[in-house]
Amino acid sequence: MIMPRISVIIPTHNRAEFLEKAIHSVLSQSYADFEILVCDDASSDDTREVVEAISDKRIRFIRYEQNQGVIKVRNEAISNSSGDFIAFLDDDDEWLPVKLEKQIAILEDGTEKIGGVYTGVYSIDMQLGRIVKTSIPKYRGNILNELLMDNFITTSSVVIKKQCFERVGLFDPEYKNASDYDMWIRIATEFHFDYVAEPLVNYRNHPKKISTNYDGLIMGLERLITKHEKLFTDNRQAYVNHLLKIGVFQCFNNNPQEGRKTFRTALRLRPFDIRLYYNMIISFLGRGTFIKLKETKQLIAPP
Repeated sequence: MIMPRISVIIPTHNRAEFLEKAIHSVLSQSYADFEILVCDDASSDDTREVVEAISDKRIRFIRYEQNQGVIKVRNEAISNSSGDFIAFLDDDDEWLPVKLEKQIAILEDGTEKIGGVYTGVYSIDMQLGRIVKTSIPKYRGNILNELLMDNFITTSSVVIKKQCFERVGLFDPEYKNASDYDMWIRIATEFHFDYVAEPLVNYRNHPKKISTNYDGLIMGLERLITKHEKLFTDNRQAYVNHLLKIGVFQCFNNNPQEGRKTFRTALRLRPFDIRLYYNMIISFLGRGTFIKLKETKQLIAPP
């Protein structure tokens, strides 16, 4: 039996309205040597019917009767995959048709040191119905230091050699959030990354997106700092960047006292960082004003 070159993993839970488009964006790829593992994490909507209505032998439907969580689902899918390469697609995102073709060309022609290839991303606001941000990759090779500063690799954009997981292990189940960021850091300590310098993923922002779970975001970043303490201790700017994010999420989560406490911790590390003073000041203006000012700043900032 000939094994597929790429295993595409799509975890899903109660997002049938998005899932069909996600699957078809894979089936529409110009590179066709893949399998799709659609992993239904105990959905109560018509997810099964949506998948079964799509007739393609490359689709493997895996159903969990009890909710496992996305990390466990991804890990089991990796373990059960047949391909030499692993690609991830969130059930509410979509790929552009040449994504896999361009990534596999780099992976097959590149050096053994390359462990993964990521792409640019279109961020789409579902309520506005338009692209609000276009991200183009900038870092290749040994990207560990840049990656510590910020997670610029979108999960739906990446294709990873399966041997990377064999070397560094699977996703850490202790995370509620940021398990993907933790994984890219772990891979980057052992392998290099490359990229396709164009947006090949439609990343959809909507009210059901997990990234609006501020408790999960805070706990994820706190665990990330603790788990990779030596790396962040050696890179003080990266450490401060993540403390800043935690403080902002605490303010978003209507807990400005904790946010200001976190900003003060960061100031002890970098007392001349103007961003910390700015966020400290606007945290006194109330949650609504804080969020509005942060959103306005993001809109006027260069991409």
